[in-house]
Amino acid sequence: MADQQHIDWLRERLQVSRSIEAKDPAELLDWLEARRKDVPFSAELIPLREVAGWEQADNGNIGHVTGQFFRIEGVRVSSAPGLREIAGWDQPILTQSDGGALALLCRETAGRGVEFLLQAKADPGNIGYLQFCPTIQSTWENIRGLRGARRAPFAECLEPSENIRMIYRSKHNEEGSRFWQKSNENMVLFVEDASRLVVNEQVYRWASLSQIKQMILLDNIVGPYVRTVIAPL
Repeated sequence: MADQQHIDWLRERLQVSRSIEAKDPAELLDWLEARRKDVPFSAELIPLREVAGWEQADNGNIGHVTGQFFRIEGVRVSSAPGLREIAGWDQPILTQSDGGALALLCRETAGRGVEFLLQAKADPGNIGYLQFCPTIQSTWENIRGLRGARRAPFAECLEPSENIRMIYRSKHNEEGSRFWQKSNENMVLFVEDASRLVVNEQVYRWASLSQIKQMILLDNIVGPYVRTVIAPL
């Protein structure tokens, strides 16, 4: 649930921040472009039958051999007249038992005002691969720690702490045309003492709300989840 008192408090801090915070995102854009050139990450489309680690069940559904991650199943839709373009259809759809967490950490400093910690996250379907994403953009499986994988960075900030002020936390439905009844928890978390965070500057950068808004106007720089998380502010 959203706590209106905490949202109003952060909105007041953002209002104060406007007079001193950085407005020009040029340094962030230069950094992202340099990372795109330096990070060894590539992706290409391959036939589905060649995808390693995934298997098709007798009923045709596709899932990972470990039972983790999402599955590809079928859905049959019936629609009231006029509600959609046609009265009904069948399609594949992604199913997942757990949703995910989308969280932005923020801080306030005397010299730079309120800033949000963005992650340069690489996803295979991104244009340019790396895009600015929320501090935490992960399934709950990754946050808890997948077998054989490291726990998502900053996952500890989702736990109750005297150093973290929960500004808001609310569930938002994932795109219903692609995902079956999946929702993500959107969060803004204010860090009282950001010096206690261990920030890998090869992956994360602090950005003001003004800089984020400027970057949103550019093509393929800011991932969609940043926009949904900051929308209530």
